[in-house]
Amino acid sequence: MRTKLLFLFISCTLFGQNADLFNNDWYISQIVMNGQATVTPAMNINLEKSLFYQLGTPNSFSSKYFNSAVISMNFSTIQDSFITNGGACTLMQYVGTNQTAVREYDQKNCDFYIMNTPTGTVFNYEIVNNGSSKTLIFTNTVTGNKIYYNNSFLGTKENAIKKAFKLYPNPSTDFVIIENVEKNLKLKINDLSGKILFETLTSDKTLKIDVSSFATGQYILSIENFKPEIFIKK
Repeated sequence: MRTKLLFLFISCTLFGQNADLFNNDWYISQIVMNGQATVTPAMNINLEKSLFYQLGTPNSFSSKYFNSAVISMNFSTIQDSFITNGGACTLMQYVGTNQTAVREYDQKNCDFYIMNTPTGTVFNYEIVNNGSSKTLIFTNTVTGNKIYYNNSFLGTKENAIKKAFKLYPNPSTDFVIIENVEKNLKLKINDLSGKILFETLTSDKTLKIDVSSFATGQYILSIENFKPEIFIKK
């Protein structure tokens, strides 16, 4: 009986430590390599989720953009980290708008895990709770390179049943206008790493928000009880 209880305790500790990794769908949002951050470029197709697979030891992770970087890994039992155990990348060619940016980002995804990363590399991981969403961050302990994932994305089942608001212009240079909302609802703008850049309460059915100080890139604008929308700041 003692042996069984000890095994149960160890199992709960190991699986509990990594539970959020396996219990969320993750969507790649940003890659930082050599100090340069690149947000996930928009494609003509929906971004698919990145997933962990718990198939015993080692486990595996598929980092999905247009192509997938798939690695096997062994988790540490004493800290939030894992060690890579080999992997491979799919090699499909994306043909569509934003072609150059998409193909370069695919290459970065592969380089992060496979091409520039020897087997046996240790990655630390961190899950940041942003209130209604979570951000997963992997850090290569040798290079300091980072990759970010969010656990929500437009098109999920939860968002499909929510109301939609109108947001324009998109892309935007100085401001965005929001229509068809209600008063006194929480409004937030996050970057793709999950960081909150702007937060307020809606004050009317139509709002105008100054985004002139935002860096060029993609942002998520979310309003309580509504589907979030992605907009581009030029």
